[in-house]
Amino acid sequence: MLPPRPAAVGGFLLGGMAIVVAAILFFGGGEMFAVKTKAVVFFEGSVGGLVQGAPVTFRGVRVGSVSHVALVLDPSDMQARIPVYLELEPRQVTFATGTAGQPMLRRLIEAGLRAKLVSQSLVTGQMLVELDLSPGTSAHLAGGADSKIPEIPTLPSDLEELRQQLTQAPIAETVAQALHTLAAIEKVADQVSANIAPLAASAQRVLDDAGRTIDIAEAAVQHVERDATSTLDEARGLGRDGRQQLAARGAEVSRTLGDADKALRDADKMLQVVNGLVLSATSLIAPRSQARNDLETMLRDLSASASALRDFSQTIQRDPSVVLRGRASR
Repeated sequence: MLPPRPAAVGGFLLGGMAIVVAAILFFGGGEMFAVKTKAVVFFEGSVGGLVQGAPVTFRGVRVGSVSHVALVLDPSDMQARIPVYLELEPRQVTFATGTAGQPMLRRLIEAGLRAKLVSQSLVTGQMLVELDLSPGTSAHLAGGADSKIPEIPTLPSDLEELRQQLTQAPIAETVAQALHTLAAIEKVADQVSANIAPLAASAQRVLDDAGRTIDIAEAAVQHVERDATSTLDEARGLGRDGRQQLAARGAEVSRTLGDADKALRDADKMLQVVNGLVLSATSLIAPRSQARNDLETMLRDLSASASALRDFSQTIQRDPSVVLRGRASR
C-alpha cells in the first residue's frame, strides 16, 4: 500500500472547491456577488403575512425582496415598532441618467417614493411590499432604525384604510338615526293600519255601487238590443213589402204603357184621317168661315191632347214610380 501524497490530496481538494464555485456561479447567476441596496420601512398596524423573502415590487415589477422583519420595543413609552428591511436589486432598474445606489434611492424618496402592504394571495394570506411614486402624499418617517439605511415612507394598506374609515365613521349616530327612522316608519305603519279599515269599507261600497251600475247598464244594453232587433225586423218587412208593391205596380205600369202606346198609334191614325178631312174640307170651307175656325180649334185641342199623352208616356218610361207617388208640381 502506497503512502498518501500531500500534493495529490491538495490538488483533489482544490479541484472540488473549483467545481463548487463554478456550480454556484452557474446556477446562482452571480446573484451572490451582486450589489444590493438596503432600505427600511415602518408599517402601522399588523404585518401578518409578510415573511422573509417576500417580493418587493414597483407597479408589478419585482425589484427586490424582504430581508427580514424585526420588532423594536421602546421601554420609555412601551411603544412597539416593526421595521421591515428590504434588499433592492439595482440591476432590476435601468436609469435613463445617473447611477443606481443610495443617492438615487434618496432622490426617489424625496420625489414621492412610498411603500404599501399589498395582498399577494387571498388563499394563503401572504403579503408583499409594493413601491410606487406618490408625489402628493405626506412623508411621515418613524425613525429608530440605522441612520445609514434610508427609510422609505409608507402608505396605509387598503385594509388599513378601510379600518380607519370604519373607525372614523359616525356609526353610533348612524345607528341612532336608523332607529329613529324605524320608529317613524312603525308609527306611520300604525296610522295606516288604523285607517285601512274605513278605507277598505269605502272601497267595498264603491265596488258594490260599480257592480250595480254595471248590472243596470247591462240590462239597458239588452233592452236596446231587443228594440234594435225589432226595428231591424220591421225595416226588413217594410223593404220586402215595398219590393212586392213595386213589382205589382211595375206590371200595372207596363200595361198602362202598352195602352198609352196603342192610344198614341190610334191618335196618329185619327190625325192622318183628320188631316185628310181638313184638306178636303179646306177646299170646301171658306177661309174666314165659322166652320173653318171650329175645325182648326178642334185640331189644336186634339194635337195638345196627343202631345200631353206623349209627355205622360215618356215620363212613365223614365220614372215608373211616378204612378205611385204622382208627378211633383213644378
